[in-house]
Amino acid sequence: MRRIARWLGALSLVVVLSQSSVARAHDRDDDRHGGHWFTAWAQSIGHRMGPAFTGANFAPDVSHTALRMIVRPSISGDSVRVRLENTQAQTPVTFSAAYVGRLGTGAALVPGTNRKLTFGGRHSLTLASGESAWSDPVRFDVDAFQRLAVSLDVASSVEISGHQLGLTTNYIGTYGSAGSSSGAGFGPVPDNASNYPFYFVAAIDVRSESASGTIVLLGDSITDGRCSTRDPVTGDIPADIYNRWGDTLARRLVARYGRRAPAVAIEAIAGNRVVLDGGNGPAAVLRLDNDVLQRAGLSAVIFFEGTNDITGGATTAQLIAGAQNIIDRVHARGVPIYVATVVPRGRPAPMTGWTAAMEQVKIEFNHWLHAEANIDGIVEFGALLDGPIVIETDGLPAESMWPEWACFDFTHANKFGYPAMGSLIDLDLFQPGHGGHD
Repeated sequence: MRRIARWLGALSLVVVLSQSSVARAHDRDDDRHGGHWFTAWAQSIGHRMGPAFTGANFAPDVSHTALRMIVRPSISGDSVRVRLENTQAQTPVTFSAAYVGRLGTGAALVPGTNRKLTFGGRHSLTLASGESAWSDPVRFDVDAFQRLAVSLDVASSVEISGHQLGLTTNYIGTYGSAGSSSGAGFGPVPDNASNYPFYFVAAIDVRSESASGTIVLLGDSITDGRCSTRDPVTGDIPADIYNRWGDTLARRLVARYGRRAPAVAIEAIAGNRVVLDGGNGPAAVLRLDNDVLQRAGLSAVIFFEGTNDITGGATTAQLIAGAQNIIDRVHARGVPIYVATVVPRGRPAPMTGWTAAMEQVKIEFNHWLHAEANIDGIVEFGALLDGPIVIETDGLPAESMWPEWACFDFTHANKFGYPAMGSLIDLDLFQPGHGGHD
């Protein structure tokens, strides 16, 4: 009961600093069929992967294979288009065919739903290093949270532009199988220590006549969902659970607003930093244009990073400067941005890795968000997850994460903490009609 009361109290800590709930959507791309485009699913491509790499960056040789990547749009609509990226690999990739279909059981598709994709009218596509492309639109009925499969016949590839922490079972199969509805010949891609990666597929846009915008979540591993599916007893990490805080937010939006709900696009990279080099993937200031500002129907941003900069040695001034850069660029687009406070990182003995100096930067940055930052609201993840004071190895105190909602590493939330985070967001911020599309 004590914890429930604590949580309900924290619900009041989503502080709204202005009344500009949802700015007008951008890049809606009207066409002759009516409706507007919204990015309904996204995955930041932040890693160079392949058979020559080890650890989480290992991937099988996908040249002359078929890939089946499983995506889960957050809104309903009548057409789709698919974004493929080769932004991290240093070598080109050629796709001889691409399809999108409705997922059935395992790697199999619902018969009759697999639609061929073209790119500028062509069936094949070559992406040089650093390039990306959108498919041409294809008529396709989409229901919110109904899983789709993007199937690719990869004619040649030396390495992969991918996303490490996908937490979704994706598939690799026999070359030439992308157009088949059958799952025969497909097997799961290597899970890479239960990361369940994605290859090449970066976003799905859905055309809708009723959706009210796209909310982009820009974050690191806590937004990417590290520990969100881990069993606290066995340590098992199953895939296909969709238990990130962004997943909870998307479900709540659809439950309240139905087909008028805004889409939720999760653009997170585990280990990512706001500004410092050395984190996983491009720093947030570098990937903002590609991962956020170019998303269709952009109507709001929730920004939640900083903890990895702090452990990487960033000063308060460096972290504030990076965050201000992102805030200013989002505002320049006429889009509101809500920023989440850095969560507690104190680690109970005998764990190490957090210091009093890091704690001070966290405190100063969170104070800046409350007192000085020109933002549209604060999401109080820090207050929600705040737990006991612990003594670090330097002998000084620090706030730790609430144990019942903390993963074993006391860095990430656990499978109970993530839904609480997603339930904290005030849905009134995203009401259809507040500058969005009715």
